[in-house]
Amino acid sequence: MGENIFMKKKFLAVMLTVIAAVIFTACGSTEKGETEAVENPRYMKELNAADYVTLGEYKDLELEPEVTDDYLEGYIEFILQNSAVAVPVTDRTAVEMGDVVDINYVGKLDGVAFEGGTGQKSDLIIGSGSFIDGFEDGCIGMEIGETRDVTATFPDPYQSNPDLAGKEAVFTVTLNSISVMEVPELTDEYVAGLGIEDCSTVEEYKAFVYDILLEQQRAALEDEDEKAGYAVEAAAANAEFEAPPEGMVDRMNETLLSNVTVYAQMYGVDIGEYVSKAYGGSTEDYEATLRGQAEMMAQRYLMMQAIADAEGISVSDKELEEELSADAGNYGYESADEYKEVIDVEAYREYLITQKVMEFISDSAVVKAAE
Repeated sequence: MGENIFMKKKFLAVMLTVIAAVIFTACGSTEKGETEAVENPRYMKELNAADYVTLGEYKDLELEPEVTDDYLEGYIEFILQNSAVAVPVTDRTAVEMGDVVDINYVGKLDGVAFEGGTGQKSDLIIGSGSFIDGFEDGCIGMEIGETRDVTATFPDPYQSNPDLAGKEAVFTVTLNSISVMEVPELTDEYVAGLGIEDCSTVEEYKAFVYDILLEQQRAALEDEDEKAGYAVEAAAANAEFEAPPEGMVDRMNETLLSNVTVYAQMYGVDIGEYVSKAYGGSTEDYEATLRGQAEMMAQRYLMMQAIADAEGISVSDKELEEELSADAGNYGYESADEYKEVIDVEAYREYLITQKVMEFISDSAVVKAAE
């Protein structure tokens, strides 16, 4: 399919999320000191950023809306995947992984039906992780018209209904029908059926989508926050990176894992399933996916610190205290000292520096008109 067209934008979002969230890793208060090399550095103050990155151009960057062939093809493939339709299965009667099933079900705890545990003619993709652990596996092999009891366990914690957290329930499931999702093929006939004015062939459709994507890119570059993210990525494309220190990657990875664990529990899905949907990769290899994201994050941190060093950008103790005091009030703490007890102060200082560097890069960047 070519490159994942959403990966760049996803990564920008991940970068900004981690920059903000990493300060809440509860490591206690850490005071700023002189740079001192350590064997496995976790923080910028423990290393020389220039040892890990060779900066290229990062000032007066030219940012131009661009839609590559891979970007375009990937987006169209995304549209087709999301236009898939359910087609009834006619050559078999038993449920398999990946099937779309139409079911009725009644969930019970200790023989008593509970609120929210009943559904009629509900569609479920087997293997999607939409239902709680054990439910979808328990449906595999069911025959159309069959009724069976399926045992499933609610996750703990379970945000949707804390009273059900960790409890085992028995669902009486009746299978009404089986379907499979079929992705449409991009043909002139398919395009004509979309009803888009002056768009009846594949080539016309590609041109139509291209124009939409180009306009989205232009609008993104006019937004200050998104412009900053694209400017950082443009600077990264001009830089050369060495492998970041494992300690720093570990820190980023710990933060990412903590974040996705919370969100996975919130949505009632496995961590692997959440990571796959949010960042790509397979559900089984989610740890490797997160590690890759952490390595990219560490590289961006190192690049921005190297720029800060080159440009004399820093955060004074006074600025740090002022920002801590302001944030303490925003988060309901009575003082900066109380706030320091629950955040990683050194990571917070790094966060403030990255914000200054991103603003510095973005302010000098020029958005070119699309050709």
